[in-house]
Amino acid sequence: MKKYLSYGGGVNSTAMLLLLLDEGWEFESVYVDHGCDWPETREYVQMLAEKYPITILNPKVGGYTNLYDYCVHNRVIPSRRIRWCTDKFKVSVLHDYFETPCFSLIGIDLGEEKRAKFSCGGGIENRFPLLEYEINRQGCVDIIRAHGLPIPIKSGCWFCPFQQISQWKKLRSVHPELFCKAKTIEDIQNKGRAEKGKAPFYFYGESRPLDALVDEKQSVMFDGMKPPCSCGL
Repeated sequence: MKKYLSYGGGVNSTAMLLLLLDEGWEFESVYVDHGCDWPETREYVQMLAEKYPITILNPKVGGYTNLYDYCVHNRVIPSRRIRWCTDKFKVSVLHDYFETPCFSLIGIDLGEEKRAKFSCGGGIENRFPLLEYEINRQGCVDIIRAHGLPIPIKSGCWFCPFQQISQWKKLRSVHPELFCKAKTIEDIQNKGRAEKGKAPFYFYGESRPLDALVDEKQSVMFDGMKPPCSCGL
């Protein structure tokens, strides 16, 4: 059966790609570009795609190829409760592309075995090569360095609700324009909720909007200056 490597641009999937190439596996690496991974991740994917074959797919959900544009149009934000964004803009896109029956190669390392879900539904069977080779997170880093490549940042969407507070603060410092966009969609959603008589709902819980989360009034850059921010925060 054909093997598809689900590439996300992070440490684990990068190490898995390199490892399997070294081991002589035959597979196709596939990355879904929904337009909202951190800029550093998208740049890393483009860099790696110049060295190794990576198929880049673009989703189309409700007429939208960009996750943020979809959220603006529908006045919603990604939720910790229901991971609809991952399903619509990544998993479903991959599964529609796969020729079944096949193996889906997923980058879960030895330290996170509990996340591994062995499934063979719809003719797609999950495999976890890093677990098969008993490679942990540090082992992944070692593989990437051995190939002379830089270590990628943690992959993910720049407005993912599962980000830690430190990541939101980093977004505000390094990419203030993206932080403004995240704050904007949070406000758009809650305006819609208010019109329906519903309580506000934020990226990081029910009572902590982004501006309060990063505590902008107390936070400054290394030189004492905050970067310009069009939303006025």
